[in-house]
Amino acid sequence: MGNAAAGRLIVVVDDDPSIVEGLGMILETWGYDVLTAQSAEELSGSLGTLTEPPALVLADHFLPGGHTGADVVAMVRRHCNATVPAIVLTGDTTPERRAEADAAGCRLLHKPVLPNALKAAVEDLIA
Repeated sequence: MGNAAAGRLIVVVDDDPSIVEGLGMILETWGYDVLTAQSAEELSGSLGTLTEPPALVLADHFLPGGHTGADVVAMVRRHCNATVPAIVLTGDTTPERRAEADAAGCRLLHKPVLPNALKAAVEDLIA
């Protein structure tokens, strides 16, 4: 295996810089490589740097420009031509969010997400 971090890249998209930074730091301490973006547009510009599909996408539900976490997940999956596992984060606990996440084939976690719950979900989806 040429890349020691193969299968260890997680894409994080959230419009809140402190959340992006916090998630990035947590994921890195768990041994993951992290590609971060604060919008769908910013992520779109970074997708060309990917040499393989990421292991996971972790995206906020509400993103700038009317985009959603499910939109970002779909963008990554299209770009990589792979069904990349995904977690959508939201503070919105309405049934509509759960239905949207289910329809997009994503796990839904409610903010604030506790590190242990996040780690369990990440490891479950990447395993």
